[in-house]
Amino acid sequence: MSLVVAFSARFQLAVEEQGCTVFLRPLGEFDLAAVARVENALGRVFEAPATSRVVFDLRRLTFLDSSGLRTILRANERARTGALELVVVRPRGRANRVFTLTRVGEELRMVDDEPAAKHELPMTH
Repeated sequence: MSLVVAFSARFQLAVEEQGCTVFLRPLGEFDLAAVARVENALGRVFEAPATSRVVFDLRRLTFLDSSGLRTILRANERARTGALELVVVRPRGRANRVFTLTRVGEELRMVDDEPAAKHELPMTH
């Protein structure tokens, strides 16, 4: 199942289900204007009984601010609480700077590409 929802000219979110894994693929600028809609999509993802892994594929982001980062961190906490695995595919360029500057990437399971996100990762807390 795949769903693409255009939120604005600057942001889109594709949600795709592949077995027990749900991929969220934001495109463009993930800022405060996009947060509520991403959280709504996450709510549906976390309520789906078949979901065991959520992958945030951030490679198509051009911008990520602190509100977008907080959304990802909240999703990570919600995944841990629900015994789900959340994996973040590292963004490119400017969008990756927020992870580098804040070192918050150390709290997340981050990979460099989508094939790595599909493989089982050891549980660490």
